[in-house]
Amino acid sequence: MDSSPRLLHPCGPRPLRLCLSNPSARASKCASVDGMTIHSGKFVFLVLLLMGCRSPSPSSDPVPSDHEPGYIPGTAEECRRLHAALFEDAATITASQPPASFEAPHLPLEAGLNNRLRAFLERQCYKLPGWSGEDGVHLTGTPTQGSSHGWVRVWYSPEVSAWLQRGRPEKEVPEQAIIIKETFRPIGEAKEEGGVFKLVAWQPMIRRPQDSRDGWFWSDIAQDEVRHGVVACSRPPLAWTSSETLRLDNCRPFNGFGYQVCLRCHASQRDFTFAQTTHLPASTGGTRARTQTIYDYRRVWREADAQNPDNHYDDYKNKPASTYIAPHPDRDTIPPALGGANPEFVAQYGLPADESAPSEDIPRFFDHVFAKAAQQQPDTFLTSDQCWSCHSGVGHIAQGLAGAGSLLARDGELAEGTPRYADVSSYGEWSVSMMGLAGRDPIFRAQREWEAHHREACADDITDLCYSCHGAAGQRQLRLDAPSRKFDHAMVSALADAPDGKYGALARDGVSCSVCHQMSGKDLGTPASYTGNWTPTAADDVQGPFSADVRADPMKRALGKTPSGEGDRSQVVRSSALCGSCHVVKLPVRKVGSCTNERFFFEQATFLEWRNSSYRVNDAFIKDEGHAGATPQRCQDCHMPKSFAGSPLKKKIASIEDTDFPTASIPGAPDVHMGVELVERTPYSRHQLSGINLFALSMFAQAPRVFGLADYDYMSNQHGEPTRLQMKTALLSGRAVADASAAVEIGVPTVNGDHLDFTVKVTNKAGHKLPSGVAFRRAFLEVSIEDDSGGTLWASGRTNGAGAIIGHDGEVLASELDTLAPEPHHQVITREDEVQIYEERIADSNGKLTTSFLGLYQPLKDNRLLPTGWKSTFEPLLENGKLPEGLAPHGVDGDPDYPADGSAACGCDVVSYHVPLSAISQHARVRARLHYQAIPPYYLRDRFSVPLPDARRLYQIASHLDTTSATSVIPGWKLPLTEAVRPSREVSGARR
Repeated sequence: MDSSPRLLHPCGPRPLRLCLSNPSARASKCASVDGMTIHSGKFVFLVLLLMGCRSPSPSSDPVPSDHEPGYIPGTAEECRRLHAALFEDAATITASQPPASFEAPHLPLEAGLNNRLRAFLERQCYKLPGWSGEDGVHLTGTPTQGSSHGWVRVWYSPEVSAWLQRGRPEKEVPEQAIIIKETFRPIGEAKEEGGVFKLVAWQPMIRRPQDSRDGWFWSDIAQDEVRHGVVACSRPPLAWTSSETLRLDNCRPFNGFGYQVCLRCHASQRDFTFAQTTHLPASTGGTRARTQTIYDYRRVWREADAQNPDNHYDDYKNKPASTYIAPHPDRDTIPPALGGANPEFVAQYGLPADESAPSEDIPRFFDHVFAKAAQQQPDTFLTSDQCWSCHSGVGHIAQGLAGAGSLLARDGELAEGTPRYADVSSYGEWSVSMMGLAGRDPIFRAQREWEAHHREACADDITDLCYSCHGAAGQRQLRLDAPSRKFDHAMVSALADAPDGKYGALARDGVSCSVCHQMSGKDLGTPASYTGNWTPTAADDVQGPFSADVRADPMKRALGKTPSGEGDRSQVVRSSALCGSCHVVKLPVRKVGSCTNERFFFEQATFLEWRNSSYRVNDAFIKDEGHAGATPQRCQDCHMPKSFAGSPLKKKIASIEDTDFPTASIPGAPDVHMGVELVERTPYSRHQLSGINLFALSMFAQAPRVFGLADYDYMSNQHGEPTRLQMKTALLSGRAVADASAAVEIGVPTVNGDHLDFTVKVTNKAGHKLPSGVAFRRAFLEVSIEDDSGGTLWASGRTNGAGAIIGHDGEVLASELDTLAPEPHHQVITREDEVQIYEERIADSNGKLTTSFLGLYQPLKDNRLLPTGWKSTFEPLLENGKLPEGLAPHGVDGDPDYPADGSAACGCDVVSYHVPLSAISQHARVRARLHYQAIPPYYLRDRFSVPLPDARRLYQIASHLDTTSATSVIPGWKLPLTEAVRPSREVSGARR
């Protein structure tokens, strides 16, 4: 008899006694397998002594035999009903689902289909007469760590069998076709042919071409809630919510239309299936067993690995990915949120501690807008989960078996020379950048809420404008679908089955993949495109940086979008003008309670600051003729670096099934990969997109589930432990950007009478002002004189535990609380209550300092560090012969480091310190530190001033932020940028 494993299920899902006759053993071996019986051996003898089994009559269900695997007797009619239910129209299936709630958000069509599928599968309806099943259990896929899909057995509906036997004609697979893969777990030591297995899951494909572009519903249905070692939907409580658990299911759904987990490989094949007649038994028109094919795969993998010893296959083949995608033990542990509110933070703002659970965002896994069926009007924008799996750091590819396709980068070594990796994939880094998190940013949401609350009559206009950048795809898709409607903040909380659920999902996705890659060149780099007014491409047009060797077929098949870098397309994503669309924001100025525009003012102008610097680059969209930068660098050169850990990157742009995957020889079968051959790209630009707002990023890192983020990385095989690989990489990348932002230098100290004099020079190394972006960010100098033991003798710019600047007596400086005048710009500092703060402070039309974006009426101070090469007479930006307000320095009192005569700025500031000798000891040293705050105390005070829902949520999260742990990147509520120290001998020498 056939020695491959056999499956019989004679009388329903109940424990059976399994006996295997083993010719090499003196006695037969028996095992209980829950609900299934698998037999193998050269001679199989089964004795069933089961009470209660139904004896089918000749007119009822056929009796299963060795040649026709059986379904559960008595369910034939029910199976036919369940089969028909799988192909009801979408409206009927959706209507059968209970309404979604905030406790259980779901995708109603997918959920309905999955529920029907489970019933169909648990009754084993795929064993009805007419279905074809493979002869035995076998490995499948391209095996790494065993196999892509492990031990399986595949069943084909009559439609699929007939289609295969016709030679897979070009016409697509018939409607109502079903392919079902049973997945098994080996029992005991049986891991090769002839073993004992237990059915653990099904992975069906249901053909419904009317519902999605690829035309399949994909699913993975387990018999229990465990997948890959992770209990689905386990939700540990937040640190400060005691025993109260989060309400939202934050686990990735294992089913759906446009399900990229499967399409990542299946989109490389015509009709999205690798099925061949060679997979079928001879009795149903097949030619040979799949088992031979899979062992060909294993042989090819091993032979390929032998030719490339750097692949380290032996190091990885029996190890989970968590053993080689490892954290940096000395520097990248993310502290959890505090168990109780920070008492200094609470005291700072005079509000009671709030220990209740913050409201939660809808999980990111439910941001799911997939490509519509070919016959429907396509959406221009899709959510990033449609890009996710192909452009993520796929762990089982990264093991070196297809090393060129890996989107993980070598990052040092583990024990015994085993390589360690970090995720540098496009999706991996984007997803934890402030671009990818823009739609969930709690600081942005509190700001939008404040603006709308104080101008209720035009709140709809305000919200629509804010989301034109922070939720760009949702706002823009709504404009395309319904030009007269405005984006409403309530849409962000819309569940999948709500009328505006699509727009909410796209908006929560932030500045998503499709925003940048579907931004057209129309008016790019001009005022017409600023403030989020860019124009999208056609729905099927995706722009990339490469003009040659673009393999478009997989994306075109799966999403109906064609990636191209031809003509100006490649120039769009390479140009800094793309960034300028949202990093030049000019807003109307309106009084509180009014919707009348008094004037317009730059809320931010980072792109224009870059143009007025030595870093500017002219291109197809930026034509500052006669003003070429002396040290040209695009925004992308800094924020999308081409190296990792000092080494240039050479990567494929995607991890998909391509010609690097070994292919077994299958006579008469079509090319498994359909000729998809990806080339390595160099340079490979990382989607790091880091700035230095590590304050917001720390909130996401310390309390990811509050924001709907997973604390594990699905595609890099980081299951079963909250490694948060990508977030660690993001924090380290942000730290690296901070380190490269500025430099501090202390001049040689000299004694003048009874004072010690020295200078501190701060140099801006960024390609724009420092700080840049929104007006409330600030950097400040902390300068101290210390004794030999490190004790502070004199200091300017010290802070308390909540980040407020304090004086000698430990009290918060008056300028921190003043609502009329900011701390002035200093050229000379003589007292500890004077501090050099680099910031932009603006008054409203009533003369009061404001952090309202719509209240920016009159600048009182802008001494932010200028970029190198900045000129007050930069012609392309002049209006009426001068730079407009918001672009020029203000309140710098003729400081030569801020030239007004048209000469090029040094990109620096020099501050003189005049310290009384009576305050310092003989053995002192001078230390100068430059700190940064993205949300300084005065900003938070303004947001907390009105008890609104998003403001309260920001207070809950910020008050529990751990800024005291050794691993916090913002110790003491400030981000260290750079520092310098003058040794005590130089100071002592100066005193002598």
